[in-house]
Amino acid sequence: MPGGVKGTAVASVVEDLKRLLEAGRIRRDELEVRLEPADLDLLEQKILPSSWYSLGTQGRITQLLLEVEGKGSIEYLLERGRRAAERMREGGLYAQLAVDQDRWGERVGAMMIPLGPAIYRDTVWSIELSGVGDAMRFEITVEVQEEFPEVCRHQTQGFIEHASSYASGGRVRMSSTRVSPTRIQFVGQSK
Repeated sequence: MPGGVKGTAVASVVEDLKRLLEAGRIRRDELEVRLEPADLDLLEQKILPSSWYSLGTQGRITQLLLEVEGKGSIEYLLERGRRAAERMREGGLYAQLAVDQDRWGERVGAMMIPLGPAIYRDTVWSIELSGVGDAMRFEITVEVQEEFPEVCRHQTQGFIEHASSYASGGRVRMSSTRVSPTRIQFVGQSK
């Protein structure tokens, strides 16, 4: 399955969609119109964290959550990414990111470059750093397939922002741009 996403990411959106269904904020017949049969099947399955799932499914469910729960706000997607990063931090992933004012950009790169492809299959990640400490700036470039969902770009931006802020011991300003159909650029700058 090209362009897959790990079950750890899919589980979060599926659980949130189930929560909206149970709360009556969305009806099953609405889901049947908006989602594909394979997407709906995931509502009845156990999501395996280490398995690969369709990136299209991830995008469609996340888009639905954005509209129903996030009211179309990109901030909603950024916050989803931040929360995912916080869950990983609580699980011990950030152990190598101990605050180091001068080298925090290197530490973020050391984490994200292997982690990105471990979450999003068929992606290639690279990083360029400039400056140190309070003047640190980094650019993470990700090669993706054209069908990589924009909602995933924004969530990833929130994830990287959270990890960078933790590593730097301060706030990191993040932006992301789809510079071509197959290339996304994330830029982080210490505040």
